[in-house]
Amino acid sequence: MMQDQDRTLYDQLLPLYEKADFDTQLTFLTPNLSNSERLLIKMEIRRLMSPFLRPIDLRGKVQGECRSYTLSGLTHWMDDVALNLYHRRLDVYQGQLTQGLWDELHNTPNSHRVLQRTGNAQASPQENFVSLDADALRFGHYLLRSEHRIQLNSQVQVFLPDGTEVNGTTLDISNSGMRIKLPAAFQYDVGTVLTVYFPQLGDECQIPELFTGLDYRLVGIEINLVKDNFRRLRLRLITSTEAIKEAIDVKSKTVDINTITENKDKLISTRTRSYEKIYLEKTPSLPLFFCGSALRYCLLTEQNRELWDYWHDERNQPVIDRLFSPERLQNLALEGLNCSETLVYCFSHEHTDKTYFFSAFPTEMSTELRHLFWHIGSARPSWRVLRVTMTKISEEDAIRLQEVSPAYIHQIDELTHIATIQDLTLEHSNADFRYPVKPKIPAKSLNQYVHPRTGISAIEAVPSLLAPQRKEPRYKHRTGATLIHHVSGEIQAQTVDFSSSGLNLKLTRPFSGTKAQEVAITFNDFRRIDPKAPLGNVPYKVVRISEDRTNVTLVLIQDRHSRHRSEYLQRLIDHNQHRLTLDSEKMPDPPLVEAMHQMLLTRLSATPYFLCRKGDNLQLATVGINYPGNELSRLLESPSQQGLVSLSPVLGEHIAKLSASILRQRNRLTQIKHEFYVAVQFENNAVIDIKARILESFASPEERRFFVSQARKKGKFFAVRNWLQPINEGGQYLNSAVVEEIMMQSSLKARQLEGEFIDLCVYGEMTDVTDEVLLRL
Repeated sequence: MMQDQDRTLYDQLLPLYEKADFDTQLTFLTPNLSNSERLLIKMEIRRLMSPFLRPIDLRGKVQGECRSYTLSGLTHWMDDVALNLYHRRLDVYQGQLTQGLWDELHNTPNSHRVLQRTGNAQASPQENFVSLDADALRFGHYLLRSEHRIQLNSQVQVFLPDGTEVNGTTLDISNSGMRIKLPAAFQYDVGTVLTVYFPQLGDECQIPELFTGLDYRLVGIEINLVKDNFRRLRLRLITSTEAIKEAIDVKSKTVDINTITENKDKLISTRTRSYEKIYLEKTPSLPLFFCGSALRYCLLTEQNRELWDYWHDERNQPVIDRLFSPERLQNLALEGLNCSETLVYCFSHEHTDKTYFFSAFPTEMSTELRHLFWHIGSARPSWRVLRVTMTKISEEDAIRLQEVSPAYIHQIDELTHIATIQDLTLEHSNADFRYPVKPKIPAKSLNQYVHPRTGISAIEAVPSLLAPQRKEPRYKHRTGATLIHHVSGEIQAQTVDFSSSGLNLKLTRPFSGTKAQEVAITFNDFRRIDPKAPLGNVPYKVVRISEDRTNVTLVLIQDRHSRHRSEYLQRLIDHNQHRLTLDSEKMPDPPLVEAMHQMLLTRLSATPYFLCRKGDNLQLATVGINYPGNELSRLLESPSQQGLVSLSPVLGEHIAKLSASILRQRNRLTQIKHEFYVAVQFENNAVIDIKARILESFASPEERRFFVSQARKKGKFFAVRNWLQPINEGGQYLNSAVVEEIMMQSSLKARQLEGEFIDLCVYGEMTDVTDEVLLRL
């Protein structure tokens, strides 16, 4: 069989075999070869073009179902891959079945000999080998089908928009659509129109219209769980016809047709929703929901809580709404603008026990002011670089959410915008902000960017998980207590609620301390009842202070006496349950949370991906995308296999090493983030080369700047921020009730789905930070 590097030459010479100008073309195409080398080429072409008069039988030799076909006067047994290859290559061999065509048909990608050969080549992979190609998963989009279908394996001829003929097989069919299996060697684009001929079904049902071709629109490409060489496509009938209905009526009368009464799309939607659940729990982005100019909700997870806590003042009261002044909101939410984004530089300053926040958009500062802001801010631990992405809530969202949250449609209708905040701060690159010369202008010039200390807004922090957030129950009870603080002195108080390790007090006068400070609490009434009770001068830490400073929330400080005090309070609670009123935790409303989730899933501000462990190796399970994608998602499209996404261009050899730090048993990190510089070269608008380097590989800022300048000179430069987190017990994200329903339909598919999620070990997220890097470099 010809080698891949010789294919182009042979494809030009084979159609000229035994033609008058064969020798002339051979000489022209091989100017650097000797006469003896040209003789060898002639001998190989003579062998490839020698007639092959025996039938081809691929049964048992390929992965796929073989059928009988009469071609070139002989009856052959071929699968769909071989049949498509036969039609595509027949013209090259001058319309004859030759030895060369026979060789190609026996060496298709799904043939057992090729699979065995490639398997042996990969028999000894490197330790922690990572496969970074996988199907993309469209978040927030579920393919649902309510009508019944029949399972039907029938040959079809499909013509792509460019006229390419592809032979395939139907999997199931209904009055308005069908699923078909086609070879993966061709490119299939969602939204295109395919013309489908049904020769076998037309012959069996005697319906002439099935031979004329029906138009179908490609509406979806299924995830390839079997990992074979086929694509399973979902098609919707757009030709107005009763031919399919008539054929279904005929075939339904036979005993070998199994009517599908259950929705097989449940498997795909369950898989999609489970990956979405991981994303919503693991993403470090902070979503905010606006009603006009008012910030109404914040959706909290364990991963974005640190960013939420950052925007709290010395009383631990939320002040993130001050980041969005009326002027800024007007620019971010311009009329007619569906999406906008900006960088935000910010830091905080402590003065007279008060926290002052400074923030600035790049467009709000001159170059001098920006460099001054960088110099003063980046030297502080509170320095943050954020990206805010603001999107408008459209009528399409309202229509989608009618079914999800009908009880909360009024509240949802009031929402106008969603802002997603990403923390792009990278400690390793903070020094970059101090490379420009510090401007000789006074620091007080930055006072124009300080947030006003106005009243606290009523922002509702909604937990993303529908689970209790409190570590222990609280009980309402009023009893006298005394608070002692090194600045405020002694303040009389009454308990509002308490637990074995927490306390909420109403004070008789304002408290002048700040969060995280230590106070001493004496439970006066409890001490009168039991003078020996360990409830005098109990050390507590301040957690939150009300806006008027007359209410404080405290937590018991852990020391050598804290366990004794906590146990005493717990016994006190247990013995007085009949006198105490449980302070029930207010749980988030499921329809509201579900509506928020659905709106976020169609507004990905980053590219989430999921890694699983197969033995000692890592594999990419899937990548979450929206349609249409951004520049980064298009960059990740696999150049070798159509329809796949590949992380290799950016992460490549680094992913195994980076993942090890969050997968190891000892000193495991809960989250890591790194930055990659990517140089992309194009030719005829197609990517021809991608070179990526991790930030730590550069010896100096000058080397980085040179890399960036060369990348922009030769093509395009991308900077990518990558987050990694461990996934523990991936099976918990599956809906067990739905999996049981799938088990009733197909135990094999249910086990495959469970195994896929049990193997998940790493959640990753990539975001394009090119604008931020170019601005500071």
